[in-house]
Amino acid sequence: MFSLFKKRQASPSGLTFKSRCEQFWLWYAEVAPRFYQTIEKGKCPDLAPEVSAKVDELLSGLAWVFGPGEGGAGESFTISGEGVLHRQLLALYCVGRAPKLDGWTFYPSRQPGSIEGIRMDIGGHGFNPMEFWITPRIDSQAEKVDITVWHPLFKHLGEKERMSPLFLFLDEVLGEFGTGQWIGEISLNDGRLPDAIPLKELREFIKKVESDTGWKKLPPGEAAVLYEPKQPHDRFPRGDVVVGTTMHLNLIREYLRAEGRMEDPLKGTGAEYVFVSFDAQILPPGEQSRARGAIEDSLNRALREAESGRHLGGAFGTSFAYIDLLLFDGANSLEIVQRVLREHGLPAGTTINFFAEMKNDRRIVL
Repeated sequence: MFSLFKKRQASPSGLTFKSRCEQFWLWYAEVAPRFYQTIEKGKCPDLAPEVSAKVDELLSGLAWVFGPGEGGAGESFTISGEGVLHRQLLALYCVGRAPKLDGWTFYPSRQPGSIEGIRMDIGGHGFNPMEFWITPRIDSQAEKVDITVWHPLFKHLGEKERMSPLFLFLDEVLGEFGTGQWIGEISLNDGRLPDAIPLKELREFIKKVESDTGWKKLPPGEAAVLYEPKQPHDRFPRGDVVVGTTMHLNLIREYLRAEGRMEDPLKGTGAEYVFVSFDAQILPPGEQSRARGAIEDSLNRALREAESGRHLGGAFGTSFAYIDLLLFDGANSLEIVQRVLREHGLPAGTTINFFAEMKNDRRIVL
């Protein structure tokens, strides 16, 4: 599974992401029997050019790989965001719309695999993942596992060169989602600690932690966190935010860091990040969170029923209230959002804004 992952370049197509997924799975259903037979004959690499071309065309920014099916039965096809939450959300949506095909399992993230026999060359040094030694520590408050890591080649490399192979091999051992869900702080050590375990045993260690603690890990984009900007202001849209919750903290951080002049992290995908802004004074005193939550629930339900988007979070500012959304179907998604906002009686001046500065001219004012 490790060797066939391919990064894709942006596609010039103007299709929405929903349309791209529909076209991709129609194509895959047609070629699946032939692909299955080719893989069973041990000729999987022969399919790489054909699959790469189609992923290039329709699933910009995503990676792919063939592998064993669930429980080792049949074959699998994985679409991956390669650890980047912007793309992971797209992969989750896309695979969620995959057809049921005999003999096939579809995954929205890279699955755990074996690190035996894998090598990686960094700066002229050949990394053997079997030589990573991990000292795990359970962080009960964060519900994570902090790790101290040693490898005999660390002494020859800088921190960035050390971290790159480490994350790749962690993903191979724990799966793409597993690394983000379970691994907390990472320390690199110059020597092997006495209580260290080999990297290949980390998966079993975490399985035991999960069994002993009962900690449940949600897929990316499903766990909400609270954020509170330090100094609300009016220099750019949503700069007045005092407190918010989000299932995509990186999106909020990137937008604030760019001071509203954010590059489009979904450029070329056909998907879009938007936020609704409206006068916070219309919300009933003492019930602002409940009232905004009712609007969010309606938006999320309508978008998900149409397979056209999802809710990401919301916030309160000194003047405005905000609702954050990820849209998959362009104008159709925007029409759904407008309809729901009108059904809730939001006032004139309520605005659907785009996080990406380049799309500001498309904002919609009710």
